[in-house]
Amino acid sequence: WLKLLGFNQRQLCPLLLTVMASIAAFTLGSSLPGHTLAARHGSQAHRPVRPAQCGAESSGLRSRALEAGLVALLCSRRKILLRASDGLRAGDLGENAGESYFPEGSEQTVEATGEILPTEPAMRIGHGYDIHRMLPRDDPEAWGKVAPQPAVIGGVTFDEFPLGVVAHSDGDVIYHSTTDAILGALGLPDIGQLFPDNDPRWRGADSEQFFDEAVRLMKLRGYRVGNVDVTIIAEKPRLAAKKPAMKENLVRICQTIPARVNIKARTHEKLDSVGECRALECHVCIMLERV
Repeated sequence: WLKLLGFNQRQLCPLLLTVMASIAAFTLGSSLPGHTLAARHGSQAHRPVRPAQCGAESSGLRSRALEAGLVALLCSRRKILLRASDGLRAGDLGENAGESYFPEGSEQTVEATGEILPTEPAMRIGHGYDIHRMLPRDDPEAWGKVAPQPAVIGGVTFDEFPLGVVAHSDGDVIYHSTTDAILGALGLPDIGQLFPDNDPRWRGADSEQFFDEAVRLMKLRGYRVGNVDVTIIAEKPRLAAKKPAMKENLVRICQTIPARVNIKARTHEKLDSVGECRALECHVCIMLERV
């Protein structure tokens, strides 16, 4: 019946676990793990469930446990309906899929040698890359269906710069690259799969939302930023004076210290699309360390 409601195979496992946890909580009066999901989505229906005592109190606790499980199930269904209605393409996953790609167990066996390795090593390294076209903001026809928007780089808006960045979101190449670097280090799907560029919810969106989700997944896996090294490549605008503000933004979002974040900027010596001010690009290398 879950498949009839529109759940696919990847979604069935966590939802069935939620249902089973609800049944167990109803039977035993125990706390329900599914409350975390309900709480994350702002549900007011859930209240913490303590072990049952006896009589009417036990019955009430079991009822609340079952209620919380149903809320969690409905929240999950609501998210999936949102994504399905947006017409995700093959391979697109939606913003709630990251955790489903976490490794199973603390160790895995190398198939070729039989060696046992930890799934979460002491360090992880990731690389992120992004490139976006730039167009004159005073030429709406050149932008087609996309509304002209200013260039946003490292969370800093360049309102005085006459060119804008063509993107589904705000097109922040530093935030996009750093997000992908974190996701890559964790072995997770890329930013385009989690936040597809055909999803209308992300039209003109602040890319800090994507960055925040990558950091949340990083911390959930038990890692923190070892260091992050950014290289932004753009002929214009001039970035030197804005680098301190960009660095401050990265330090804040990564929840780290300034000594662990570096931003470099360079031109492309007037070569190809970047050198001709028709595009800008960014590379990010990041090292994560186990907490």
